Amino acid sequence: MAKAVATIPRSRPTATPASRPSTRTVRPRTAEGRRTAKSPVARVVTRRDATSGMRRVIILSATVAVLAIMVMFLVVAFQTRIAETQMKIDKINAQIQAERDRYDALRLERSALRDPARLVVEATAMGMIPGTGTDFTTVDPASVAAVLVSTGGIDPEYMSDSEDPLENYGAVKALIGGQP
Repeated sequence: MAKAVATIPRSRPTATPASRPSTRTVRPRTAEGRRTAKSPVARVVTRRDATSGMRRVIILSATVAVLAIMVMFLVVAFQTRIAETQMKIDKINAQIQAERDRYDALRLERSALRDPARLVVEATAMGMIPGTGTDFTTVDPASVAAVLVSTGGIDPEYMSDSEDPLENYGAVKALIGGQP
């Protein structure tokens, strides 16, 4: 705020019209008169500076406006980032779905290729004939040992007395009620 200092004399001479002669005489002041005379009163005149108040309001409103615009830009940037991320997620989900469909198609093709009826048709096309039956032959353990000895050695694992793996077959079958 600007401060103005004005001096106002205690007694002001009155303006006299030009047509009237002045009744007052001017006398020079002496040093004594100057010492005893009161000096004019100096007073500080402050005026309410309207422009400084308006300046504050303008600066405050401009600051608020700039902050609001910055926040709006940040929100727009954030929303754009969210949209980009969502698009990436959608693209990945589409790729996942395409790969699942491809996997299902490959499983269907595999099951069609492993179909026993198709295998029989392919085998007969190559000149193979289906088997007539299955015959099981039992081999004496002494014969197995003789073959092992003649081939160059016996594995100690085969020489030890081990349990028969089918020893508990009957007990297990009875437990599950004959179910395979």
